[in-house]
Amino acid sequence: MPTSEGDGNGWVVSTDGTRRWGRFGAAGLLLRTADPSDPATPLVLLQHRAVWTASGDTWALPGGARDSHEDAPMAALRETEEEAEVSPADVTVRAERITSRMPGTVWHRPGLDLRHAAALMRRIRPDQRIPGTSDGAPSTLPPLVEESPAEVEWTYTTVVADAPRALETVPNNESLELRWVPEDRVTALPLMPAFEQAWAAGLRTEPVELVVDVANVLGSRPDGWWKDRAGATTRLLDELGADLPRTLDLPVSADGHGTFGWVARAHAVIEGAAKSAEHDGPFEVHRAAGEGDDAIVDLVRDLTSGPRRVVTVTADRGLRDRLPSGSLVVGPRAIRR
Repeated sequence: MPTSEGDGNGWVVSTDGTRRWGRFGAAGLLLRTADPSDPATPLVLLQHRAVWTASGDTWALPGGARDSHEDAPMAALRETEEEAEVSPADVTVRAERITSRMPGTVWHRPGLDLRHAAALMRRIRPDQRIPGTSDGAPSTLPPLVEESPAEVEWTYTTVVADAPRALETVPNNESLELRWVPEDRVTALPLMPAFEQAWAAGLRTEPVELVVDVANVLGSRPDGWWKDRAGATTRLLDELGADLPRTLDLPVSADGHGTFGWVARAHAVIEGAAKSAEHDGPFEVHRAAGEGDDAIVDLVRDLTSGPRRVVTVTADRGLRDRLPSGSLVVGPRAIRR
C-alpha cells in the first residue's frame, strides 16, 4: 500500500463487531515529568476526552491512529502535538508497550473524504455532543463497508516518555482539558476503560534507587575516556544527571509484564584515577576506598533495606553475581542515550 499522510483513519472491526480506530493500529503518549515541589513524585499528562469521542468524558492519554509510514513513537508524538501542542523536541522516549490487541478486518465509509471530515470536526466545540449512531458518527454518514476480508491485527502501543518539566499544553477540540496529574492520583479520575486496564497491568512506576557502576558504564563507549579518566567521569555524571529524575524501563517480570521505575535518587560509585572527578548534580558520589565492585556490593546491600527498589547499572557479570537478591540489574544502554 503506498505511503500517505492521514491514511490511518478508519476502523478495524472484529468478528463480534467490536471496533478499534486506526487502520494500522494506534498509539498514545504516556508522558511523565517530576513534580517541581517533590521530584520523587512523577506527574503524568492526561487528556480529559471530549464528550463526542469514543468513551467520551473519561481520562486517558493523548494519541490516535497510526499512518502507514509511522512507527508508534512517531504517531504518538504527532498526535500529542496535534492534541496538546507539545513539541516532540521536548520529549525523550524511554520505552514502548503494546497494551491492547485485536484481530479484525479494515472498514471505511465510501465516498467520505476523511481529511475534510477531520477539518469539520476541528470546528466543533468540545462540549457539543454529536447526535447519530452509537459510534458517535452523524446519522447522515454512509454506513461502514468492509475494505477487505483479509484479517489484520490491530494494536495499541503506549509510548512511555519523559519531559524536562510540566510543559504548557493547549487542548484541541478532542479534549475538555489537559492536566498534569500526580501518578498516585491517576486512578482517582474516571479513566477510559482501556487505559484503566493498561495502567493496572504495568504502566505505572515504582520508586527506584539507582546505583551506577561508573567504570563499567564509562567503558561501554570507546570515546577516548582512558586519556582522562577523571574528566570523562565528570562529563558522564553530568550527562546522566541532566536526565534525572526520569522513567527507567525495568526488566520484564516473571508474569511477562514489564515494569517501570521512577528514578529520583541515584548513586555513582567511582574508583582509582576517576576519584578526583567532580559532580555537583543529582548523583550522590561514592569514592571507593578500594575496589569499586566491593563498594557497590556494600552500597546495594545497605540500600535494599530501604523503601525503594534498588537497580544497579552494570554489564559486569562477576559483579552481577555478587549482588544481593532482591536487587535488579540493567545494562549501560538503559541509561545512556
